[in-house]
Amino acid sequence: MKTITKLIIVAMLNITLGLKLMAQEPEKPKFELKPYGFVLYEIIMDTYKSTDARDGELYFYPLPENLDINGNDINKKIQLQMLSLSSRFGTKILGPDLLGAKASGMLEADFFATQNDYARLLRIRHATINLKWEKTELLVGQFWHPAVVLEVLPNPVSFGAGTPFHALNRSPQIRFTYYPTETVRLSATALTQGYHKSTGPADAQRNSGLPEAILQASFGNRKTFIAGATAGYKWLTPRLETDSLYKTNETIGQYLLTGFIMGKINATTVKAEVLYGENLTHLVMIGGYGKKTTATPLNDNDYEYTNLKTLSTWLDINHSLGKTSIGLFAGYSKLNGASDNYTSIEKYTRNDNLDYIYRISPRMYYMEENFTFGLEYMITAAIYGKTWNDKHEVQSANDPVYNNRITLSAKYTF
Repeated sequence: MKTITKLIIVAMLNITLGLKLMAQEPEKPKFELKPYGFVLYEIIMDTYKSTDARDGELYFYPLPENLDINGNDINKKIQLQMLSLSSRFGTKILGPDLLGAKASGMLEADFFATQNDYARLLRIRHATINLKWEKTELLVGQFWHPAVVLEVLPNPVSFGAGTPFHALNRSPQIRFTYYPTETVRLSATALTQGYHKSTGPADAQRNSGLPEAILQASFGNRKTFIAGATAGYKWLTPRLETDSLYKTNETIGQYLLTGFIMGKINATTVKAEVLYGENLTHLVMIGGYGKKTTATPLNDNDYEYTNLKTLSTWLDINHSLGKTSIGLFAGYSKLNGASDNYTSIEKYTRNDNLDYIYRISPRMYYMEENFTFGLEYMITAAIYGKTWNDKHEVQSANDPVYNNRITLSAKYTF
């Protein structure tokens, strides 16, 4: 009997102690932070002075030929740069369910800054709130423009993911996505321009009083295959008064169309895209808009606008060989003139003197744990126009100018 009593007492003590320890266990936090990022170091060498940004980190295309009195090209010059300003950090935020949806957020920053004068200063890349239900999703905040499809993102060593052939834009937005099936994705987005703005007056899109509207549809499992299309429209009101100081509300609309595809077979991934539209400069591409030239001017010394049309296409191939991967990026972009007679306005375009540009860049990556080493050779050609017709279509062009760029990078990811 005494033995049984002792066993009961010991069992009760163990249960009491267990309950006490359970009561002392900390509750699971309501919010979970998942930090991420990388430190990146680059060595960059160019053979020709070019249009670029942030000390050459974001590369576009070579400048036109610039001859001195002896016929020597001043822009033909070897340049060397070492950079770490695209290093970044961020955190994903997981919180309790909200309105029956999985709630999350994201904050991400780097040192690329928003203008050349601020290079190496901190800037926000992404700041989003996301609510995801079973078949729908709502995103608000600053995030990639819908023209940047993450599953179809090229992967060159050079910064910018193929800019200016591929879109580069992050914007404040509200995006609603619907998944009717596991393989179909439909989205509608309304956004305004942030630090990626159209050329011309910085508040032109804001003055229009209208957001850019984007519709997108895609299908595929998004891991080994995806294909889709995008259609968008935006409005700009560049001026609020004419040169004669009369009020004006002249507004111009501009459309955007894209088609994209990604396919993965075994160790090889192929991505491709075509973009066509009017004034794609907010996507860091060539083009813009200008004055619509007419025989009869509007009242009060006012005038209308007309858009330059841009075609851009690119292809990216990547093949994995274990820790090593090899790849190739190729891009082509051309200005196709305007729909109306066109007169250039200073700072309303990104090089409306271009005919077309193209790029070929083979690359190699080597990965070891959290370290990635990259090596890329990139040749970019720019063909500038010599003569144009009234709609700014190139009738004759100058000889191509070329820049050869070699980029060596080391990245530590965490």
